[in-house]
Amino acid sequence: MGIRATYNKLAHNTLMQNIASLGLVQLANYAIPLLIMPFITRALGPEAFGKASYAQNIIAYLTIIVNYGFEYTATQDVALNREDKDKTRHIFWSVMKFKTVLLSISLIALALLYFFFDKVNEDPSLYIYAWLINVGFVMFPTWFFQGMENMKKMAVFNFITKLCGAILTIAVVSSPQDYRLYILVLSLSYIAVGVVSFAYVLRKYDLTPYQTNKETYISGIKKGFPVFINNIFVSFYNVVGITIVGIYMSNSEVGIYSGGQKIVQAIVVLTVLPISISLFPRISRLFASDKDKAIKYLKKTTIISIALGIIVCFTIILLAPFVTSILLGAEFREASTLIKVMSPLPMLVLIATILTVQGLYGMQKQKLVPFVGLACGSISLISSLLLIPRFGAYGAIYAWIAAEIAEIAIDLIIIIRSSRKAVCTT
Repeated sequence: MGIRATYNKLAHNTLMQNIASLGLVQLANYAIPLLIMPFITRALGPEAFGKASYAQNIIAYLTIIVNYGFEYTATQDVALNREDKDKTRHIFWSVMKFKTVLLSISLIALALLYFFFDKVNEDPSLYIYAWLINVGFVMFPTWFFQGMENMKKMAVFNFITKLCGAILTIAVVSSPQDYRLYILVLSLSYIAVGVVSFAYVLRKYDLTPYQTNKETYISGIKKGFPVFINNIFVSFYNVVGITIVGIYMSNSEVGIYSGGQKIVQAIVVLTVLPISISLFPRISRLFASDKDKAIKYLKKTTIISIALGIIVCFTIILLAPFVTSILLGAEFREASTLIKVMSPLPMLVLIATILTVQGLYGMQKQKLVPFVGLACGSISLISSLLLIPRFGAYGAIYAWIAAEIAEIAIDLIIIIRSSRKAVCTT
C-alpha cells in the first residue's frame, strides 16, 4: 500500500480522526498552558505560582461535582442512541439541566469553604476566579461530541480559543502580583470555548430546547452516580497530594511540586485521554454485541498501552533536567528530580484507565467501580497522610503510584473473573 493510499485510509477512519481531534483538544487544554509556563513561572516565581496552583487544586474538587459521571455515562448513552434524534435530544437536555444544578451546588460549596478554610478566606477573589472554569465545563459538551464520534470542529474551536487565551495571558501576566489575573484569564478561555461549542451543537444537531423526559433524567443521574463516586475517590490519586502538601509545606514548595506535576499531568493527558475516550464508544458497542471480540480487543489495547507507557517513562527520565530548565526555570530546579520519580505515572494511568474505562465500563460493571475507587482512594489518602509529613512532595508521588498500581490489580481481578464466568455460562 502506497503512502498516499495509507494516508487516505487513515484520514477517512473515524477512530483515527477522533483520536487526532481529541489529541488537538488536549493539546489546547494542557500543552498550550505548558508552553506558556516558562513565561508564567518566571513572571510569578515559586510562591505566587504556588498560591495559584493551590487554588486550582481546591477548585478541582468542585469540578468533580460539576462533571458528575457524564463524561462516560452520557457519552455511552449518546453513542448507543445517536440514530434516534428524539432520544439524543432528551439525553442532551437532561445532562445540561443537571450539570447546571451541580454548578450551583459547587458555588455553595465554595461559599462554605470561605467560612471554614483559611486559604479561601484569605484570598476569596483568587478562588472565585478559579471556580469560574466550571462554567466552561458545564457549557462545553465534550461528552456529546464523543458519543456522536464527531470531534473535529469542536477540537478546532477549542484550540483557537485556548491559543488566544494563552497569548492574552502572556501579555497581561508580568509580575508576582498578577497571579489572580493568570487564573482569571485561564477560566475565561474555558468559558469562551464552552459558549462557542455549545452554540455549535445546538445548531448542528438541531438540539432545540426540549421538555426532558423524567425517566431519562432520573436514569441518567442514577447511571452516572457510581462513576461520580469513583471520580471522587480517584481524585485522591493526584489532587489530595497537593492539598496535603499545602498544609505541611510553604507556598514556594507547593509551587515547585505543582510545576513538576503539571508537566507530568500534561504528558498523562496527552497520552491517555485521546486514546481512552476515542476507544470508549466503540468498545461499548463491541461488549453489547460480541463479548469475546471485545475482550480480545481489550487485551490488544492493553498490550499496546504498556509498550507506549514504557517508551514515555524512559523519555521523561532522560529529558527531565532539560524540560525543567526550559519550562520552569532555575528557581524550580528541584522539580527535575520530582519529575523523574513521577515518570512511571503516565504508563500506570494509561493502563488503569484502559482497564477501568474500556474494561469495567464497557462490561457494564459500573456498580463495582465505586468500590474500586474507594479501595484505591483510601490507599492514596492514607499513604499521603503517612508519607507527606515524612518525605514531603515525594511522599505525595509515592502515594499516587501506590494507588494506580492498586487500581490496575483490582481491575484485572474483576475482568478476569467476569470473563471466566462468561465462558462458564456459555
